[in-house]
Amino acid sequence: MWQFAKGYVIIRAEGLCTARLLRRITKADIPVSDVRKTDDASVRFTIPAKRFFELRKLKKGLPLRIRIVGRGGLPFLYGKLKRRPVLWLGSILLFAAIAILSTRIWIIRIDETTRVDPGEIIELLTERGIRPGARLIGPILITAANDLSAQIRDAAWIGLDREGVLLKVSVVESLQESPKRTDLVPSDIVADRDGVVTSIQVMRGQARVKVGDRVSAGDVLISGDVLYKDQSVSMAADGIVLAAIQYRAEVELCDRITESYETDAAETVRILRVWDHEIARTKPRFEHYRLINTGSIIKNDLLPVSIEMQEAREIAFRERTLSTEEAEEYALVNAREQAYAMVPRDASIINTYGTIRTTDGRRFAVVIVTAEEIIGKTEEMLRDG
Repeated sequence: MWQFAKGYVIIRAEGLCTARLLRRITKADIPVSDVRKTDDASVRFTIPAKRFFELRKLKKGLPLRIRIVGRGGLPFLYGKLKRRPVLWLGSILLFAAIAILSTRIWIIRIDETTRVDPGEIIELLTERGIRPGARLIGPILITAANDLSAQIRDAAWIGLDREGVLLKVSVVESLQESPKRTDLVPSDIVADRDGVVTSIQVMRGQARVKVGDRVSAGDVLISGDVLYKDQSVSMAADGIVLAAIQYRAEVELCDRITESYETDAAETVRILRVWDHEIARTKPRFEHYRLINTGSIIKNDLLPVSIEMQEAREIAFRERTLSTEEAEEYALVNAREQAYAMVPRDASIINTYGTIRTTDGRRFAVVIVTAEEIIGKTEEMLRDG
């Protein structure tokens, strides 16, 4: 930072005695930094600008050549700005904008949580006036942190810590209550939906169904009543029952569809960033568009500010008439997506069937997805009295 304030020059020394030159520079108490060897006979280094003219004396008698390949720092920046008043004014305005923006928060980052909903935190913060662009005055963060800790059920403690334009939300979740011991309570494993049994594994209790049986919701799959030495013993049934479950979706065929396409129109979107945080961006005139990262970035060596350019390509829509084959394929794809969306994430799809049927003169795509999943749930036995 001090070197930047006083100005510096980047030197390239070419010859066979670059190491001796560096030793002389060090002995003369000239600060040297960023020393790097560019090839076998040259070296590059940085020294203060005011000490440059001392190099002529230090290189005396050495078979090498030195030249300036770069310069930087406030003195050189001032010289450029002095000759360009518009740039000078722009820099002042930029400094003022950064100073104003830095008094407000623009980024809210919430720790990863398991049970606490980040959306709930954002909503409660917004109710207290804490949002991107807000200026925080006084002990508002301490008060808000205490309120949030009291209001959010699964949070034992919430901390709000401001770091420049970033507000960090730290969450310590409360300990979950230990689950109730159910393995000591007499119970059955019953079906929680209709299906065809594909697998049954009994850990405790007695199976009441077998593979291939069709069961309905509420049927006992594994009973906790077991006959042992001519006596009926009640226990907590335990096991895993898998069944094939069908999910059905229907989509009516249509003759025309609306599809999207890219036009030839494009605009540049500019994104203002402070450090790595997005502060603002321009909006293209298109209602629908697709952004493409062009990799073009304008940086400022003096400030932690950059402007990233992306290309916005306009997306338009048009109607198109489908052939019979296209209409059937289009409807089958949509029906398949709808049927897959019904299947739980932890289920395994074992079969997919699709067909076209006609009802009352209307044509439909029908897709049936068969999935294998766990259907058993524990249900406490009812006792008289």
